[in-house]
Amino acid sequence: MNWWKHGVIYQIYPRSFMDSNGDGIGDLRGLIQKLDYLNDGTELSLGVDAIWLSPVFTSPMEDFGYDISDYRSIDPIFGTMDDFDDLLEAAHQRNIHIIIDLVLNHTSDLHPWFQESIDPDSDKADWYIWYEGEEPPNNWLSCFGGNGWTWHPKRKAWYFHSFLPEQPDLNWRNPEVKQAIREMMEFWLDKGVDGFRLDVANLYFKSEKLESNPVDLFRIARPYDRQQHLYDRDQPELHELYRDMRQWVDQYEGRMMVGEIMIADIDNASIPASYYGSNDQLHLAFNFEMLRAPFDATAFRRIIRKWITLLGPENWPNYTLSNHDVKRHVFRYGTGPGGHQRARLMACMLLTLRGTPFLYYGEEIGMPEQRVARDDIQDPVGKYYWPLYPGRDGCRRPMMWDYPINSFTEGTSWLPEEPVDGHSVAQQIDDKHSLFSWYRKLIWLRKRTPALHKGSLRVLDSEEDVLAYERSDGNECRLMVLLNFSANRRTLTLHRHAIVECLMNSDHDNPELEYEEGMITLSGYQALVLRLEQDYPKKAVV
Repeated sequence: MNWWKHGVIYQIYPRSFMDSNGDGIGDLRGLIQKLDYLNDGTELSLGVDAIWLSPVFTSPMEDFGYDISDYRSIDPIFGTMDDFDDLLEAAHQRNIHIIIDLVLNHTSDLHPWFQESIDPDSDKADWYIWYEGEEPPNNWLSCFGGNGWTWHPKRKAWYFHSFLPEQPDLNWRNPEVKQAIREMMEFWLDKGVDGFRLDVANLYFKSEKLESNPVDLFRIARPYDRQQHLYDRDQPELHELYRDMRQWVDQYEGRMMVGEIMIADIDNASIPASYYGSNDQLHLAFNFEMLRAPFDATAFRRIIRKWITLLGPENWPNYTLSNHDVKRHVFRYGTGPGGHQRARLMACMLLTLRGTPFLYYGEEIGMPEQRVARDDIQDPVGKYYWPLYPGRDGCRRPMMWDYPINSFTEGTSWLPEEPVDGHSVAQQIDDKHSLFSWYRKLIWLRKRTPALHKGSLRVLDSEEDVLAYERSDGNECRLMVLLNFSANRRTLTLHRHAIVECLMNSDHDNPELEYEEGMITLSGYQALVLRLEQDYPKKAVV
């Protein structure tokens, strides 16, 4: 079975993970120093199987690395190519795979390709989306605000950018662009990277006719979200491209691609599901429904059932609760009374579902969202939309290694360092009841339990506030996961002799199960992983 199916993937925002040289920005050497924390081969470490590394390529950092000016070099703020090679070697020695973040929809306007494209007589004149005319050809907008078309005085033409003007979109209809991207991907595959996370992967193609998008004038939203994005994303040519990219990557054993799929309607999981194809396009595509879901068992039950139905038996699910673009889920689901219990419950769900779990750095210590003062905002989106939207800095805060003084950097951090008592690695790593210990136990249980990392999933009908499902390896191991999304106690009826062993119990104040005469009672926000008798009846929870 492929490692990316049974493994746990940990996203690192490198600017914020660990700084080794005191300049206030996390770097590759800092990451190497912390690899044993992530997985040293023993159950004293967190135990993750892969790192997804947000971009470290050379960049002017207008969008903090998502504006690449050289796909084949490392930006000096993160280190050198030798540092990257050392990271690969050190990670692989620890059985940690490395996934790099590729931004293929657009480049920096400082990329040599774009600089050449400015000349209409150059070989790369058609490598970006240009339009010659007195006005822009349509109403396409920038996701970051404003018009998506910018006039270039040297070329005397408009170019399209889905994001900042400094991020011009590539013209994927040009076969030379496709070939250049293939050669670049093979450069990194030859170097030994284990996979790619593809940024905004469904935006690569735009309609050749450049039609205007329909606009819903009655929708209360920013202008970009009032448009129905029929012509600037999700074009049919994407499927053929993904099939080609799949062949490029599959030529290298054990490599993978996971695509970020932007959708306007967060409930429309059919769009990311379509980019799996029949297991011949993307290996994985992110379904972000959980990023917008309320803390509600019914909502998560619906999302899980819909996702596995859309994917079918031939494709592999994945799940995530947080990333570098959204508020951390511990913030979304509340840090007040019951916050710690809710965090444990969400971790249990993420790490026991059938599919690849993606964790976000600091999630394992419940690192909270940061409130960044206006004068300290770094994110260009936050600067544009403040005060309506403060941007994404809050979820990108420096990793909390220590308290009260954090060891993230010896210099002045790129974002203010504001350690929060109880949320540092140093405070949690030796506490058997900490959130970190809970994540660690779940990850290592998942590793050694085939029913969890590759087994089947059966979502059960249960009481409204309880999410219940069964995992089975088809042989000797049958597990049941019970998650009480209510602050109140909930009692369920089980078969009298169903439970053989309790493997995980989030309520450490009440380690003994309340299980008698086939009835089990869950405390508020309690999460349980139970091993069942093999002949346990099919209709187990009522």
